[in-house]
Amino acid sequence: MLILVLLGISAWVQAQTKLSLQQAYELALAHNFSIQIATNEFEITKKNNVIGNAGMLPVINGVVTQDNQVIDTKQKFLNGAENNRDGAKSNSLNAGVEMSWTLFNGMKMFATKQRLSELEAMGKLRLRQQIESTLSRVAKAYLDALLAKEQLSISNQVLIIGEKRLSVAQAKVSAGKSSKSEVLTVQVNLNADKAAAKRSLAVYKNSKLNLIQMLGLQTTFEFELEDTWINSELVSFESFKEDALKQNSGIQMSRMGMNIAKSQLKELKGDRYPSLQFRSGYTYTQQESEAGFLQSSNNRGLHYGLGLNLNLFNGFDVDRKIGIAKISQRTADLFYKDSLLKLEVAISQAYENYKTNVDLLQFEEQNVQLAQQNYDLAKEQQASGLLSINDLRIAEVNYIQSMQRKFQAAYEAKLSLIELERLSGKLMKQ
Repeated sequence: MLILVLLGISAWVQAQTKLSLQQAYELALAHNFSIQIATNEFEITKKNNVIGNAGMLPVINGVVTQDNQVIDTKQKFLNGAENNRDGAKSNSLNAGVEMSWTLFNGMKMFATKQRLSELEAMGKLRLRQQIESTLSRVAKAYLDALLAKEQLSISNQVLIIGEKRLSVAQAKVSAGKSSKSEVLTVQVNLNADKAAAKRSLAVYKNSKLNLIQMLGLQTTFEFELEDTWINSELVSFESFKEDALKQNSGIQMSRMGMNIAKSQLKELKGDRYPSLQFRSGYTYTQQESEAGFLQSSNNRGLHYGLGLNLNLFNGFDVDRKIGIAKISQRTADLFYKDSLLKLEVAISQAYENYKTNVDLLQFEEQNVQLAQQNYDLAKEQQASGLLSINDLRIAEVNYIQSMQRKFQAAYEAKLSLIELERLSGKLMKQ
């Protein structure tokens, strides 16, 4: 299923030109390198969470040794006989399979398995936190490019207006209805607008490249952005706060940190109990010698039994480790409380920013309407000869700046909403 999804995204990348914010999220999930690295780290924690790593399974080792010797032997027996050999050869072959299985170790193995499960859950939370952080950066890069696109659109509209105004001014001069100074003034303003448009184009191209980098795609990827500005209706604070306390990945990781600290303490307490192992194996031994008492021998057989290991004294090392683990557990509890307080402050601050930015957006939307009315009136008055070209330029600049402020307010409002979604754990549900 995952392969089909990735193939579908790949085909979309090759064929699609329009890119929405949601599609940018999907591309980042499939291609962003930070997410892929975090995914690999999570896979490691999954592979570590097995009962064998917790010591619940037997350990079986096979051993084969071959030893050959060439020695000079001088032997004298009690009955006076002697056996002297130079360059006598001997060899021995030892082979065996040994098994050791811990049956009881103070429940330490179960605490270890619980800790491994919690580490896997922690790894999953780290992956989620990395995804949320990456999607937040992708959203900012997307909105940066979208804002640059809007600024470029405004600059291009201003150029069109300036070109028309220049044509009208030149026609008036040719008809003797205006002085050349008006043409020069219009030309100077138009040149300034052209320079601004070039800068806007450069910002737009660079912002698109930055977005492509965040998505993990090739720089040859071509796309157009879709408008995704926020509406000016406020979302209630309580909905964000409640979800944040339940779903925020940082808080969940803090809770998991407390559980891991408890499991580590249980593991260490297990060292105070005896450890019981079941041991068994099969051995095979073959020896041959040209000198000595025994010319050859061959042994094989099964052995089994139990082993008990009890730590009677080791310099209070277990007590030292347990004491440190208790401190670590208290630290984890404090870290959770601190994280909880920081989250409450962060969500309150983020909502205040969001509320302020939405208010500013509403204000700038109204201001654009006023600036447009003023600009339309100024154009009529200038056409009737009641307003100078400089005063018209002032009205035009005011209108342009009001539109730019509106898009800037929409940009900041959208960013603050995305930050609220990240803190409340809603960004992953987009």
